[in-house]
Amino acid sequence: MNITKFSITLCAVVGTLFFAQAQQASVVGQGYYNEPDFGKFYLRLGANFLNDDFVKQLNDGDLNGAYSAATGLNFEIGKYFFFHSEPIADLFKVGLDASFLSLGYNPLKWNDPDDPEYTEKTDFTTVGVKLGPVISFNPLENFYADAFVKLAPTILTSMSEMEDLEQVLFGLKSDVGINLRYKKVTLTAGYESGAFNYNSYDSDYDEDTGEYIEHTTKEKFPMGMFQIKLGLQFY
Repeated sequence: MNITKFSITLCAVVGTLFFAQAQQASVVGQGYYNEPDFGKFYLRLGANFLNDDFVKQLNDGDLNGAYSAATGLNFEIGKYFFFHSEPIADLFKVGLDASFLSLGYNPLKWNDPDDPEYTEKTDFTTVGVKLGPVISFNPLENFYADAFVKLAPTILTSMSEMEDLEQVLFGLKSDVGINLRYKKVTLTAGYESGAFNYNSYDSDYDEDTGEYIEHTTKEKFPMGMFQIKLGLQFY
């Protein structure tokens, strides 16, 4: 299942679950009337945890190879755009979650297999934007739970010299998660998935011409990560 189909399916499932809870609810969610939240602006800062597939790709399929990944950092600026000012069934709102800027920094370390004492430090840096549906659920006054699914056009580069990344790569990622809000303080947990397209070069020696013939193939560079963030939601 590709990213788009997965996103649509998850939106439908989450929406059904929230609507079912709304039908069972009585007079709750009054916080919507006490604190209007149409178009809330947010700042979030947190940690990235790269998945094993990413490290295996760097190590040519070996998880215990030369490359290892430490915990990274992320920063986001964004805003909610709700489709309606009053909540549905006094319980939830539906809208768009737009991250105008999403930055990620993931440090990497390369250990020389022939010299355990020699290491090199490098990084992967991502810059992207995110946009997708959000359902904001208000079970208690001043407490909100937001479920979101966003598409995330992202570029991948490095702020240090890295032989394995000779160009800026582009990928269409997805971001699925939950955001918990209490007044202005937020806690967000999400998972980014997707892959970056790049050209892989190889060459064969032609005995007839005595020359090397270069071949170019299209490859995908998977980069999934779990993210957790603390932030502020401005009214």
